[in-house]
Amino acid sequence: GARLRVWHVSAAGSVEILRLAKARGTRVTAEVTPHHLLLTDTMAAGYDPVFKVNPPLRTDADIAALRAGLADGVIDIVATDHAPHTVEDKECEWAYARPGMLGLQTALSIVIEVALDRIGWDGIAERMSRRPARIAGLTEHGNDPAPGRAANLTLVDPAARWTVDPDQLASNSRNTPYAGMTLPGRVVATFLRGEPTVFEGKATR
Repeated sequence: GARLRVWHVSAAGSVEILRLAKARGTRVTAEVTPHHLLLTDTMAAGYDPVFKVNPPLRTDADIAALRAGLADGVIDIVATDHAPHTVEDKECEWAYARPGMLGLQTALSIVIEVALDRIGWDGIAERMSRRPARIAGLTEHGNDPAPGRAANLTLVDPAARWTVDPDQLASNSRNTPYAGMTLPGRVVATFLRGEPTVFEGKATR
């Protein structure tokens, strides 16, 4: 009768175990990160610590399985695993570098890039907003806009494309693996209970 949450699914074998568990009625939910949906282990071949993450980046075959699992519901949600680190913690030898990478500002664009054609905009909203809120029991969040409801919203320009510049990210850290990549979709603004919290990439408070 217990509930199981599986974080940071990264391997094809894990997807199959989850598929079997759900088929048996196990109360399990699972999450994948944007970087495990896009980046492969070949990017870490040069031992650049920006690509050091836990669990590690996997193969093309693993990524294909993760994307399929996200599309068919075996993997329930996308979570950023946002991990800002200091320069000292990342610009050093691989063995001494801390695992983790920035993921918050790029998360939506990565999911658009890898999953929009399979799950559509409603599917993205389900996996990045509605379903995470339900799993966490956050009744104020993940709701469609309606009179009387808290206006917790993300305003997106779906036609925009933007190039990731580490110096322009809101984080004080710079450990992004997406530097120089051009990504689809741009978050224009976010609102918490009707109050703007981010506008054009900058925090408003």
